[in-house]
Amino acid sequence: MATTVVRQTTTVTSSSSSSPVVVSFNTSFLTSIGGLFTVLELVLGIIVFSLMRSYGGAGYPSGFFLLLISFAYWLMCFYFLLSAMLSITGSLLPSTFFFFLFHAFGFVLYISGGIAVLAVFTVNSSYFGGIIAAGVFALIAAVCHLVHVAFLYKGSRIQG
Repeated sequence: MATTVVRQTTTVTSSSSSSPVVVSFNTSFLTSIGGLFTVLELVLGIIVFSLMRSYGGAGYPSGFFLLLISFAYWLMCFYFLLSAMLSITGSLLPSTFFFFLFHAFGFVLYISGGIAVLAVFTVNSSYFGGIIAAGVFALIAAVCHLVHVAFLYKGSRIQG
């Protein structure tokens, strides 16, 4: 079975008298299924982090755990997007074992943090509405990481 790889780049040059600055964006990762999942995981991580930070969820151990997990994962997703867009070899990143483990552990950590937050904060749900919403978004992020792992596994089985 033959596969076709399409790579789109945009080049911008400056018109100054010094050496030109060339910036190249590799947009093929963003338009792929993995790229769309990475953007979705980035947005969900920022939402979970913002809700936990805004509503004071970090004052409790389970809330602090979810705050740290969401921060670490949205930051790494941002780095993945930058690496994939600004690097010529950015399309190789999703085929690495590190990327697979990142999303597998993302599923485990997000689901454990989301369940822990929901278990602790549903006692007085009227006061902790934002924190409960963060727990629900964490469960959605866990599902996104799980589906991403499934696509990565399926892709490695097809290629290898």
